[in-house]
Amino acid sequence: MPSTPTPQLFIPANSSLSHQELAESGFWTPSVSMVRFSPYPAQGYYRTLVGNSLWILGRDQGCSITFNDVTLSRQHALIFTTPMQEFYLSDLGSLNGSFINEQRVLHPTCLQHGDQLMVGRINLEFHLSSVLEPFDPSVTQKLVLMVQPSATQGKLWQELLIYQGVTVIWEKLNSSEALRNCLDNFALNESRLPDLLLVESQTLEPNPYEFCRWCQSAYPGLKTVLTCRGRTEVLPNELKWAKIQGATELLPGFREDNMLTRVVDMVTQVNIVLKLLDSPELKQTTVATDFISLLKDLKN
Repeated sequence: MPSTPTPQLFIPANSSLSHQELAESGFWTPSVSMVRFSPYPAQGYYRTLVGNSLWILGRDQGCSITFNDVTLSRQHALIFTTPMQEFYLSDLGSLNGSFINEQRVLHPTCLQHGDQLMVGRINLEFHLSSVLEPFDPSVTQKLVLMVQPSATQGKLWQELLIYQGVTVIWEKLNSSEALRNCLDNFALNESRLPDLLLVESQTLEPNPYEFCRWCQSAYPGLKTVLTCRGRTEVLPNELKWAKIQGATELLPGFREDNMLTRVVDMVTQVNIVLKLLDSPELKQTTVATDFISLLKDLKN
């Protein structure tokens, strides 16, 4: 007998909201929630709509789902369920409005699987999952926590790793202390740690290796890969010293000049990380064909 679909809200991984903000609002990463829509769940954050008959979305801390965003009204919108197990979205007279598939919500509207919602400037999707599996470390996706202040570097890493089925959480952090706090919160609130940190070394200045030593002591199984934006190569003695200091790998940043001719270098760097994750390697032809439009956009 088929299981009853589980209603959920989904927020894409490229949302402007941070991982911590989403976690505080009750959203989970797919690696933790283990929602199975396909061999690789959509990259982003999920929150199940169970246990209540209505959920108020807004900026007020008393709302069921709270986002600290100025484009939201204090009580912005309402999701409620009927005795027939239908889910409706209703706007609560908000200033900026609520939208379903780009149509403004003027009266309570029944939600369908895949509907695109927008409250204020926050984009969500309504999902009805067919299976909600318990967390099982033996079948979960690999999880990378990434800190890359450069939009170009971060977008390349994110897209190439996601393509290989790796979940990527891209945090906007600017210090070793902020990353330590993020990891400690992750360990406290999630059912697992990331498999790997992918961190731009400039974020950890003045001494990135101090963080590596701390991380190795606090979370011994966590791999740390440092990147060096602006560097075209890493010398063998530099790599040796980095590993002594607790880093798993030290990589140059992606070359941002003539990116369309740098495919071989990109694939080499990404495959180093994929190998550390025991994930399938990326093929050069894949980047040259499937990612040609992305490379052109980043080039411009």
